[in-house]
Amino acid sequence: MASRLTLPAMAAAKPRSTPRKPRRWRYPAGQEADYQRRLASIAQAAIGAVEKHVLPALAGLRQDDIQNTPESEGWFESLRRAFVSALAEAAVNNTQANELVALVASRVERYNAQQYHGLLRQAYGVDITKAEPKLPQLMRMWEAENVGLIKSIPQQYLDTLHGRVVAAVRKGTSLRDMTRQVRDTYNLPRNRAELIARDQIGKLNGDLTEYRQTNIGVKSYLWRGVMDVREREEHVEREGEEFQWDTPPPDGHPGQPIRCRCWAEPKLPLLDDLDALIVH
Repeated sequence: MASRLTLPAMAAAKPRSTPRKPRRWRYPAGQEADYQRRLASIAQAAIGAVEKHVLPALAGLRQDDIQNTPESEGWFESLRRAFVSALAEAAVNNTQANELVALVASRVERYNAQQYHGLLRQAYGVDITKAEPKLPQLMRMWEAENVGLIKSIPQQYLDTLHGRVVAAVRKGTSLRDMTRQVRDTYNLPRNRAELIARDQIGKLNGDLTEYRQTNIGVKSYLWRGVMDVREREEHVEREGEEFQWDTPPPDGHPGQPIRCRCWAEPKLPLLDDLDALIVH
């Protein structure tokens, strides 16, 4: 569908047939930081549950009970009950997870839309719009994945910790050393929360960018990076390189590789070739 002017827009706007060089499509760093803070609180709840339930259970173990087999009612069962209690306290229910991801997704989508419309307005000199029928499905897919990721933060951490504690008890590790070893794991859920936030915000932003560009007929883009100390070497090497939307690089389009904050500078067509509406 070729672009066209509405009557009010014809009187008020003078669009550019040949677009200007697109402005920078900014990364939603604020939304990432907010998501990271919220996920960090979930990680901290898991740590607090370990302090409340697991460490006291370790302190209550009797040395003469250590040799009992896992099938007994001895130390293994005591630890199992402690970890069950910890998980019950730290677990994120479906309602909490769904509300969180819906909030975060809507904020990222709004930010991406602002960048998208601002870029087109600057490039063509007028506002441009088009229906986005596939947007709700894209959002639902991201939200479903992130509900699972959020709920996995305490579950994965406590599963890992349980295995380490059982192994330490079987080795005869002292209570003091076991307590230290447990506390040394507190960065595990924190690091996972940070990874999820950085990775998933970049993925959603990248997927939204791809959909919005291809939805109006953009076929290719120039790879652009943040170009700071976090930028991976292979992405620095791609700076300014052109890619087709239907032929992604080996690790995916900008935003799709893990922790990627790169963006796609669209190779905009002439205004008459744009598959969108020009509005006042």
